[in-house]
Amino acid sequence: MLSSSPVSRLRSLLANLILFLFSLAVCAAIAETAARIYAASLARPDPVAAAKPISRFHPTLGWDKPPGGEARIRRAEFDIDIVINSRGLRGPDYDYDKPAGTKRVLILGDSFAEGYYVDEPDTARAVLEQRLNAGPCRGWQVVNGGTIAYSTDQEYLFFREEGFRYRPDLVTLLFYHNDLLYNGSGRGPGGEAKPFFGVDDGRLVARHTTLAPDAEGGPNRQNPGRAPLQPWRGSIALRLLSNRTVNSTPRLHEALASLGLVQPVPTDPPREFWPYGPVRGPEVAEMWAVTAALFAALKQDVEAHGARLSVLYVPARFEVNPSVWQTTRERYKLGRRWDPYVVFDRLKKELDAIGIPLLDPREALTRTEASGPPAYYTRDVHWNEVGNRIAAEALQRQVEADPVCRP
Repeated sequence: MLSSSPVSRLRSLLANLILFLFSLAVCAAIAETAARIYAASLARPDPVAAAKPISRFHPTLGWDKPPGGEARIRRAEFDIDIVINSRGLRGPDYDYDKPAGTKRVLILGDSFAEGYYVDEPDTARAVLEQRLNAGPCRGWQVVNGGTIAYSTDQEYLFFREEGFRYRPDLVTLLFYHNDLLYNGSGRGPGGEAKPFFGVDDGRLVARHTTLAPDAEGGPNRQNPGRAPLQPWRGSIALRLLSNRTVNSTPRLHEALASLGLVQPVPTDPPREFWPYGPVRGPEVAEMWAVTAALFAALKQDVEAHGARLSVLYVPARFEVNPSVWQTTRERYKLGRRWDPYVVFDRLKKELDAIGIPLLDPREALTRTEASGPPAYYTRDVHWNEVGNRIAAEALQRQVEADPVCRP
């Protein structure tokens, strides 16, 4: 058999190369089309939310939830319908006055407390109420006073303006590490104007002036929806790849960034991480001073209304999952002096000095994260149904140990 000529082999090789490049282009076009369809589905406006928004400007809190609001919150890991009751809260529509023989827990906090990332029956509020009324100490109502992106200062003001009206027996505040940053800031996570405080000679002093809606007249806190994805190098598929690798696989992200396939990102730790590391000492000291003063003021107000205050610590996932901590260290180039436990330890010290119990769900969350199913979403920072259940169980133990449950 005669062997093919060099020209024939070159033609065959060229044809295969063209076929390969064509196939690659077709696959890339299909991937880009699918990515754009997916991105459009996430960004598609909810006609109900437009008519019944779940966030509005508030002159003293910065933002709150309007009564009767409704929205559908869609993420890669959940798809949830939010309904706001007639008093501007998520959950049952309880009157301010308690029925005879009823006991109440009021939960304060941010998005972890509000629970916009799970169906209402799966929130810590709902699970706690169900478990209390199935246990030895019955007759409980649990009120969800949480609002997305609130910090301790807004939670304190909410109790003074609205929360006390529910005449709670017990008040529990859910504390997340970024509260430290925003307690001393006049802007919220989305840049919204918010109230904030400072400390002068050991006294809590308001630093904010009169709050106003944003320049376009909208609420000071956007609905917890998703902004349209911005393409990277003209590609939504590359944007999705960039978003996926930036926090989950930092080393891969660096390699892909060197090839121009994903967007390079700065490695400086975000400001909300400062309390975990040996950086920005004066700023972090001020964060803690303001936060401690807020807790002391809140405790005084809660007790003045005949209730007792406790705090439930909400750990970031990297605090209960060593592999997530390692990934976080790689993402932000954190040295050995960064400590995932230091915020809890400092918070306990501050609350012990004030006389506020601190509930610690970290052990149960760590066990669950190690053995599965996870307690957090893998791409969103919040608890899933499992994490909410663990939080509710920690709260249940605290409530049932309180004197209000004793005969």
